[in-house]
Amino acid sequence: MIKYEIFLSYRRKGGYDTAKLLYDRLRLDGYSVSFDIDTLVNGNFDVELEQRVKNCKDFLLVLSPGIFDRFFDNNSDYDPENDWVRREIACALAEDKNIVPLFMEGFSFPKNLPDNVKDITRKNALDLNPKYFEAAYEKMKSFLISKPRWGVRHKNKIMTAISIIAIVVGSYFYFDYAQKGQLAQQKQMEMERYKDSIDSARAERLARRNKEKILYWKGNDSAGVIEQLIFEKIKEAGFEKMPCVDNGRIVGLNKANCRENAETKKFNCFYTPEINFTTCDNKPITYIRMEQRIRTEPQKNEAAAMEELVNKLKEMDFSPWIPKIKEQK
Repeated sequence: MIKYEIFLSYRRKGGYDTAKLLYDRLRLDGYSVSFDIDTLVNGNFDVELEQRVKNCKDFLLVLSPGIFDRFFDNNSDYDPENDWVRREIACALAEDKNIVPLFMEGFSFPKNLPDNVKDITRKNALDLNPKYFEAAYEKMKSFLISKPRWGVRHKNKIMTAISIIAIVVGSYFYFDYAQKGQLAQQKQMEMERYKDSIDSARAERLARRNKEKILYWKGNDSAGVIEQLIFEKIKEAGFEKMPCVDNGRIVGLNKANCRENAETKKFNCFYTPEINFTTCDNKPITYIRMEQRIRTEPQKNEAAAMEELVNKLKEMDFSPWIPKIKEQK
């Protein structure tokens, strides 16, 4: 059995509309209300109603004009003592419920009410004047022992809490999104700066290459003694030691020749220093050659002849080559 905290008693003739209005308003405000037409579905009508009166906390009695007329009905076909309104009031008085009489316009208590309901006149009543219904309704709620449902009672607190949570969550996602957006923006700016620097460097290199041709030294760290010797003498002309690109120039030296004399079995080395310029794809461009031809004395072996050649090259002046090399840039 459902237990209702408020029991609404009324006479359908003259009191139904007011009782229905009270029922709807109380339900809307979160109260548990018994209203016979809407809440009684099956079972013995009289037993169910009296049980609801006994289980309720508040007993609201809508006093419409003529509500007690049947208490004094002399019709032999009607039993006034078993009148439903009378039985509800009598049960509420007997169970000492919180009874709140509600006077409708034009109502007044009759004289000589039956003993089992006459104490209803001693209860503090409220006027339900249609002109002041809202004020009367709010005052009536202050007479109630019953409380609205928890969610209704704390609706403001719940809404405030929900608002705070929504603000906190919204702020978190906003700042998180903003922070990620800021980081993404910073990253994008860094990428753009990096790209700009790369583009700038490329443009600078391109401008340099267009302005002057880069000279790339053909030799490497494992090159021969003669090549290393001459490179040290002319390196101030400016060379890059990397693969040739674009319109650069590859710079390389010719090689010395050493051979054995068939009769004497001794070795001589011959060398006319020459620097050659070619394109990156090894197409000849020009060369610079010394006028002086170096010839070593006959030596017992090739190594000794090469050593003499190197010593002669050490004494030679290659500085006149430097401006001629630079002219190729």
